[in-house]
Amino acid sequence: MNSSVSQKLTSGGIELDPGPERFGFLCESNDLIGNAEALRARMERNGYLYLPGFLDRDEVNAARKAICEELSEEGLLDPDEPVELAIARPHTKMSFRPDIANGKLAGPLIRKVIYGERIMSFFGLFLGGEATHYDFTWMRTIAPGLGSQAHCDVIFMGRGTKNLYTAWVPFGDVPLNVGGLLLIEGSNHNEQVRQSYCTMDYDSSCQNRPGEHPLTAAGYHTSGALSEDMRQTRDLDGGRLLTAEQYKMGDLLIFSVYTIHGSLDNHSREIRLSTDSRYQLASEPLDERWVGEHPAGHGGQSVKAAIC
Repeated sequence: MNSSVSQKLTSGGIELDPGPERFGFLCESNDLIGNAEALRARMERNGYLYLPGFLDRDEVNAARKAICEELSEEGLLDPDEPVELAIARPHTKMSFRPDIANGKLAGPLIRKVIYGERIMSFFGLFLGGEATHYDFTWMRTIAPGLGSQAHCDVIFMGRGTKNLYTAWVPFGDVPLNVGGLLLIEGSNHNEQVRQSYCTMDYDSSCQNRPGEHPLTAAGYHTSGALSEDMRQTRDLDGGRLLTAEQYKMGDLLIFSVYTIHGSLDNHSREIRLSTDSRYQLASEPLDERWVGEHPAGHGGQSVKAAIC
């Protein structure tokens, strides 16, 4: 789908070219729901499935309100604005709050949305067997400012099956200026990236170069980013940058762990709320860092030695 964008869009502070050869809007796949073969074929071709309105908007909104209440109680929201608008207190800097999604206040409402029967049944059909999910949930609370840099998920969670998918769920309506998820169409087919960057493991250290990280030794960033320049990454890959004209509560975006993605910058006053969750066949190996009652996550005992 071609775009028609009048406003300035940036990612990582770099202005993007909104021309139709380089930028567009996500292709909807609601017409394929229930057809596993067609869903798999579209995922393979495009690297993503966009399902607007798939989730229960009322359930998403209930979770949003609970998230906003937590942020308000921490003094992170503008006290002169309604709490449910998630307007950031001036100078708030924040981007990642997994403690909210994995906690006991808003957490149960979030997990009801992203691990409920509807979404698990979808993944069971799509994957062709009983589906499971990681126990750890990633929560993004993107305050006004820069968004996420270009990356592939596999370097952060590649110790189990590679037949693994991310679900990105907005907990609020996200017009372009609020900075929604941005991906490169068909980038799951980029063999140069798959055979180099995607073989890296974020939780590793150079055995033969003490103090150096394999990512920096290979020319990447310690943050795990493939690049800090989404525009340049798009130019090298050749695919279009895709997003939604406006993500809405209830939307579901699924993509491969090999799909290059990041986000637009947030040029609003609102904190953009969203989750990333991961799904796979229950019969296939799980990445041990992200499962169990208290997932180990990054760092510590998760770090493995590598030859750089």
